[in-house]
Amino acid sequence: MRGIGASLLTLRTFGPFAAFAAFATLAASGAAGLGCAHELPDHVVLQPAAENVEIAMEPPSQNTFALVGQVTGVAAANNPDAAQQAAKNDLRNKAAALGATLVTIDEDTGEPMLLQDRTKVKLVGRAYKSVE
Repeated sequence: MRGIGASLLTLRTFGPFAAFAAFATLAASGAAGLGCAHELPDHVVLQPAAENVEIAMEPPSQNTFALVGQVTGVAAANNPDAAQQAAKNDLRNKAAALGATLVTIDEDTGEPMLLQDRTKVKLVGRAYKSVE
């Protein structure tokens, strides 16, 4: 049984407290999801190793660079430009951790965060290191 019939069955079988408990659990899980989104950094410090990681608009030549992995940079801030810069720093830090010296950005997504005066930026890219 689905929909209203299932809800009435739950109410009849377990009483009004069970129905309230189920609603409270759903509401709490939704609020928990909002709490996680607020934990995104609004400032990401560029690590010393990442200072050597360049951002390229096009994938590099396969003769000079080898793909080492996919990386994702995420940040959120009140200012969209600050969120973008923090996400780039996060992306470069993660590329450097893979030993990369170059990263391309394949996906650049910015979206407002519900009930907050913040913009979330997510960058997905590919990290490359020089073949020597």
